Amino acid sequence: MSELTKKMLTAVVPLLLAMLGYLFNSLLAMHDSVNILNQKMSILVDMDNQIIPSPDNVIERQKIREDMMKEILELDKRLSIIEWRIDNK
Repeated sequence: MSELTKKMLTAVVPLLLAMLGYLFNSLLAMHDSVNILNQKMSILVDMDNQIIPSPDNVIERQKIREDMMKEILELDKRLSIIEWRIDNK
């Protein structure tokens, strides 16, 4: 082997080891993230894939439902006014 090849191998081996270490650490971090997500999913979804409502979700859904009902009533009023105007022309 030539001297240049030996020097190149000597320079590349630490870089390869560093890259392998980085990839291993990244893989472990991703594995931990997936485990955390799986744990959180088990809190939100039961065995039958039905969503388990949390108290915060129930409150927010109720607020949204009330807002939607107000909007629907408002639109019903507008529609009835428009229909009345069309009928009385």
